[in-house]
Amino acid sequence: MSPFEIIAQTTQAIASNPSDAEAYKTRALTLCQMQQYDEAMKDLNTLIDTLHTDDAEIYQLRGTLRMNQGDKMGALSDMRKALDLNPQLLQQLSGEFKAEGKEHCR
Repeated sequence: MSPFEIIAQTTQAIASNPSDAEAYKTRALTLCQMQQYDEAMKDLNTLIDTLHTDDAEIYQLRGTLRMNQGDKMGALSDMRKALDLNPQLLQQLSGEFKAEGKEHCR
């Protein structure tokens, strides 16, 4: 399935069920891979601020995007939350910040 098909499918799922966290997550990851960072950030914010997700991956991704946008304090807050939710991320995160943010999404 192409990224555009994934976006269309997840957008339709969200329209049908605005609380579909998995659809927001899939769309955010796809938008990020398509380098549409502002749109991805909107979905990540919805997941965290509206749907109150406890998904470490979501906090990690938003923290990475915030870091690359120059929001170091926001990035730090998100990365701390990601580590609270999944302490095993420590090794991965320390390498990610040393890489200077060349790659926004994984």
